[in-house]
Amino acid sequence: MSAPGPSSPRFVRVLVPVAVVVIAACVAGLFLLGRGSGPAVGDCVAAGADQEVVVVDCDDPGAAFQVIGVLDDVPPVDSQPACLAAFSRTTASYSEGGLSAEPARVLCLVAA
Repeated sequence: MSAPGPSSPRFVRVLVPVAVVVIAACVAGLFLLGRGSGPAVGDCVAAGADQEVVVVDCDDPGAAFQVIGVLDDVPPVDSQPACLAAFSRTTASYSEGGLSAEPARVLCLVAA
């Protein structure tokens, strides 16, 4: 005779919650990776190296702008008009695509 296997209901009661936690952690990780660490609405930014923007504390003397909106898939040449159309208070815009012709994420900014 063979030894009895693990109790099926007990095995399922342990396995299902563990699987749910693992799946939830994977989904949360993918969401955070997809979101990236770029500036978000309400963040203050300053000029960084290589014409990049960096998030700084809004009390920082170097804080030049505050992000009032974010637009996706906007060609860099259209960034300022698109920001003005969506957020009338916009005083500047920053295309994460740089000088590329490819549509990119655009930060709509107001002077801090």
